[in-house]
Amino acid sequence: MSAGAWSRSRSWAEELWNRHVRYRELYRQLDLVRAALKARSAWLDGLPEEELAEVLCGLAACIDAVEAASNDGPDHAEGAPAT
Repeated sequence: MSAGAWSRSRSWAEELWNRHVRYRELYRQLDLVRAALKARSAWLDGLPEEELAEVLCGLAACIDAVEAASNDGPDHAEGAPAT
């Protein structure tokens, strides 16, 4: 194998390894976030259907209020910070 071919093969293998390591870390972080979210929302599993319906209605009302409040604010260009 020539020196140029060896260098390209080594570079290719190094790139694959770096990508593997980078994605492995991202998947590890994603697993941690999933576990934390599952732990924080575990109490929802114990709610009876009636209480769960109340929570969802309250959440919908809260979201509607936030959307209404954001529509009442000053106009600014999309992506520009609000002042």
